[in-house]
Amino acid sequence: MGASDTPGGEAQEPAPGTTEPEPPSGGSTPGPSSRFQLLVALLIVVASLSGAGVAWSASVASTRASDLDQIAQQEFLERERILTSGRSDVAEELRRVGTFQQELQAQRFFSEQATALADRYPALAAQLAAEAQGQAALARNTGALFFAAFPQVAPDGTVTYDRDQALNNLLSQYVVYQQLHPEDIQADAADAHTKAGRTVGVGIVLVAALFFLTLAQLARRRSRHAFFVAGTAVLIAGLVLWAVVALGS
Repeated sequence: MGASDTPGGEAQEPAPGTTEPEPPSGGSTPGPSSRFQLLVALLIVVASLSGAGVAWSASVASTRASDLDQIAQQEFLERERILTSGRSDVAEELRRVGTFQQELQAQRFFSEQATALADRYPALAAQLAAEAQGQAALARNTGALFFAAFPQVAPDGTVTYDRDQALNNLLSQYVVYQQLHPEDIQADAADAHTKAGRTVGVGIVLVAALFFLTLAQLARRRSRHAFFVAGTAVLIAGLVLWAVVALGS
């Protein structure tokens, strides 16, 4: 029996059909340096904090836009209520114009008749003059009821009433109406909606930067630096866009 056949002899040869394990290769891809990992980690922190700030800015802009929409709607409804009330008052005065013109025409008629009959029928003329004075008193009382605009009386007794001017006079007396500007508020709301949408877009850019930086930590050596450069560039672009959107409000 040889030395190789004994338990305490030399190492046995491998069995047929098996291979010995190869020693570890000395050319394996090295991992990223600690400096590179620290730099990527810092950029990821910056991207994460910036993303949180952008999300907060978008929430604030969206809330402001919704509040402005509600205020604009309330002011529009309040303005329509005042306009409806003013138009109703003008319509009431417009109906009073007919009565006012009839009283003026009656006064003019009785005055003319009293003048024409003064020589021949003085008693009747005196009655007609008294009736003319009565109609004049009624016309004065009716005229005193006009508060939006006083009717214009032509030399022939025709009465005209400017509805637009009357409505403007009424609205000028409403201090609240003068302070209502729903169109301007609606324009501000549209700007706030636009800002909120742009801020959300900036958030998407920062998410893309975070994605590239994460790949820079996990990717192999050849693509690691490409993802790092892409993530850094996108992060800088996102920060610049955020500043532009914030300052553009």
